[in-house]
Amino acid sequence: MRNIFSTCWRSVLEVLFPSCCAACGQKLMQEERDICFSCIAAIARTEHAEIANNGIDMLFADRMQVEQRKINYERGAAFAYYNRERGALLRSLIERGKFGNNPNPNLFYVLGREAAREYVGSALLEDIDVLVPIPLHSRRLRERGFNQAEYICKGMSEVLHLPIDTQHLVRMRNNPHQSRSQFDKRESNVKDLFSVCYPEEWKNKHILLVDDVITSGSTMFECMKQLSAIRGCRISVFALGWAHS
Repeated sequence: MRNIFSTCWRSVLEVLFPSCCAACGQKLMQEERDICFSCIAAIARTEHAEIANNGIDMLFADRMQVEQRKINYERGAAFAYYNRERGALLRSLIERGKFGNNPNPNLFYVLGREAAREYVGSALLEDIDVLVPIPLHSRRLRERGFNQAEYICKGMSEVLHLPIDTQHLVRMRNNPHQSRSQFDKRESNVKDLFSVCYPEEWKNKHILLVDDVITSGSTMFECMKQLSAIRGCRISVFALGWAHS
């Protein structure tokens, strides 16, 4: 009885206060959630799934050339562009999801689900064991109320049926927003930023690190350095947006 009442009440609310697309403001159809199909289709894809040695791979290849320790990097990709020219739509959705008076974490869920649907069967997702969202510091998590990377993982997990691990990778301090940092300060901002609890749990695992945006790659790379100390651990990376100029 309670479920029937809840369903009826939601239907009444939809009639009185119809849901609208977070991007274009148009009324959503029943099968749409938070973002309409037209706006999802309009997001400028990177097509990284189709490109060997794509821009994300090359970004981390350059970093690995100057790194003294071995990095167990496998492959990487970003779903869409985040720059102001081609990536304006995704940029507006991510900013609306995280900031403002009424942030909406469900936008990240929807975008993560759509990205996973497009990457099913690609090399990026081959033999992945677990999805690991880049963690927020506990203080920032309390302020925001959610971790956008975790919501991306939830959307991806619905499609891929992979587990999500939010327990073992820990952010040790509340560093400045990378998007507000000067490029040459990013490295110092993230140095020794992460720690791994119970690393033996990830021994011989293939981990997919997930974040909302890759800019310089500093945050992801710092995570990779920590994870590469785990015996047999392999690392791939994925982000919704690539802030490529």
